[in-house]
Amino acid sequence: MSCKTQVERIKINDKTLIVVNNEWVLTNPTEFIARQKNNNSIEVIEKPVSEIKYASNYQKIIGLNNVVDFNPELGIDYEFVKNIDPKKEVFYMVDGMPSHNYNFVGEYLISRKIKEINNIGINQAVAIWGKREGKNGAIQIKTFDKGDVVIPIIIN
Repeated sequence: MSCKTQVERIKINDKTLIVVNNEWVLTNPTEFIARQKNNNSIEVIEKPVSEIKYASNYQKIIGLNNVVDFNPELGIDYEFVKNIDPKKEVFYMVDGMPSHNYNFVGEYLISRKIKEINNIGINQAVAIWGKREGKNGAIQIKTFDKGDVVIPIIIN
């Protein structure tokens, strides 16, 4: 009789979000988990669904902590997923690139660490980008350059 690791016990479906090191949402969780299934150093925790700031279809958020040498090209910044509602039709300005397409923005953000997310109200968005682009408000996202070093600062 074999003992399954915590990672092997994870059940994945389209209502489950997998977050690595509290920073990255996996774009292909099934493949990642299959490669990590024998890794006993990974801590598996259930995170509160309330971390998602909008009404989503997610029923479970699973956190994988202590993942060493994670490749960011396998994920999207958790800040984007938990703060930006894919059903809300808004104008996006991402690193100076305009878009109306959430999926395009998501693809662009794969492996990019977000520096700043700004929600811009309708009046301000119309003043900046005009009635057609700003009619539903806008979301401005700035990312770190791929060569930037991100140093977290913890203040107690």
